[in-house]
Amino acid sequence: MNKFRCLAIVFGFSLCAFQASATSLVVTDATVTKVQAYETTDNSVNVWIHLNGDPRVGPNPVNTSVTCELWTYDKIVHATALAALMAGKKVTVTYVNRGEGTYWCKVSNFAISA
Repeated sequence: MNKFRCLAIVFGFSLCAFQASATSLVVTDATVTKVQAYETTDNSVNVWIHLNGDPRVGPNPVNTSVTCELWTYDKIVHATALAALMAGKKVTVTYVNRGEGTYWCKVSNFAISA
């Protein structure tokens, strides 16, 4: 999977993380309300992002009978989510199925709105 990432801090905050994918859904004009970090058994950090006060964002792109939680290991997505939370900025988030067709979905694009 190809990735394009940018990290540009401009006066007024602008951070983004992009990752191309095939089957995805988008949440626009959302507010980050919680960022929970978990250390995994392999000592990596997995982050669960809540939008608009809800731990789940919408249907799984490949299994619409379940709703998705947003998870990421990407440090730029972590930083962008925290920046949006702290600044009270709106975000646009694209997410994809993590592979299981369950409620675990992966962030593929996370951008702070202008």
